[in-house]
This record gives sequence, structure tokens and C-alpha cells, in this order.
Amino acid sequence: MERVDAVQQPVVGIEISKLRIKAVLLRHVTTGEMLCKVLENDLAGYRWLRSWLQKNGVDPNGLRICMRLDGDHSESAACSLALMGMQICEAQPALLEQFVRLQGLHSSTTSAAVLARYGACASLPRWTPPTPAYTELRLWLRQLHAIEAVREQELLRLAPYLAAGQQAQHALLLRQIACLDTQIAQHQTVIMAHIRRHPNLDKPLELTRRGQRVARPETGMQAGSAVLH
Repeated sequence: MERVDAVQQPVVGIEISKLRIKAVLLRHVTTGEMLCKVLENDLAGYRWLRSWLQKNGVDPNGLRICMRLDGDHSESAACSLALMGMQICEAQPALLEQFVRLQGLHSSTTSAAVLARYGACASLPRWTPPTPAYTELRLWLRQLHAIEAVREQELLRLAPYLAAGQQAQHALLLRQIACLDTQIAQHQTVIMAHIRRHPNLDKPLELTRRGQRVARPETGMQAGSAVLH
């Protein structure tokens, strides 16, 4: 892990949950002085964070914020704070855990205090928020995966209905799966059109793999699949 001498500028470590953000301000690296604030994980909370920093004599503009971005609720907070002029530094989980071990810390690797210390001691690149086009693509993919998950669950119900001789329920379920197939095809079409509109768009890993397939298991009726290039 690349390391640099601890810098003297304040650093904030932020721990994110669905409803709350916990911020720890490391005001003085040499003395280890820390201040803690718990806020709502929404736009009002981010604004309160900025005001709290200013009240404690810290300029939010260019202030380094160290946080993990692998959680479900982290990126929206990071984007909002970046728009407010703060410098977001992403803590990679593996390197963060290594830092905890090297420092002999006993706190959780997700704690805001550890993140603040890590941000002060590690050489972390500035995180760049994703483009609106990339965000939209991920939303479409997320919706596609949700529909596919429902379809998979419905498939598991087919065999028991057939084995029990419940022909009417079996036929109804087939129609429901056909509707899901239509929704999946529509989402695939939208995704492909979006990619064509943005040829230079950085694609999620699942789309960068050559021959990536969005496959649908057999249902006893004609099943299809589409390829996302």
C-alpha cells in the first residue's frame, strides 16, 4: 500500500448507513484531535455537515473526505458532497484492512475514525463521480436484474404445479413468465440503445466481458436470450 507522511490539513472520515452518516473530523493530525457528528443521510444532512465543518473552522472546499464506496448507500452521499466542493477519497476495503493491521487498531474497518486516520496517512486518489449516462445505465441494469430474479423464482414454481396436476395454475404461471420475458426484452433493448447513444461510455464489468449474455432458463416453452455487446 502506498503511503505518504501524514499531512497537516484536516481530514473527515465518513461511515454511511441507510439513514445516517457518521462523520469524524480529524482536525489536527499531529495531536489526533477528533470531533464527531451524526447526521441524516440526505441532502439536508450533507448541508448540516458543511455548516458543522464551517462552525469548527474548517473550509469544506477541497476538504478531503475518506469513505468507502462499496456500500449500497454510499455513492449518492459521495456525489452530493463532491458537488459541494469536497474532495472524495475512496478507501478500498482490502487496503483499509491492511492499514488497520499495520497500525494495530482494534476498531471496525468501517468506522469513521479509522477512515479519517486512513485518509490522513494514505495516498488516495481523488474520486470522480460517475457521469449521468453511466448512472442511468446502472439503473437500467439493476431493474433488469430485478426482473430476472423474479422470473427465476417463478420458474421454480412451475414443476410443483405440474407434478400436483394443477394445470390451471401452471398455465397461469407460464403466462406470467411470458410477461416477464417481454419486460426483460424491453429492458435489453433500452440498454443497447443507451450504449449506442453513448459509445464512449465506461461500461460496468458485466458488459465489458466479451460475449456477455443475459440468459433466460428454459420454461418448457421457447426460451430466448440476448447478447449485450
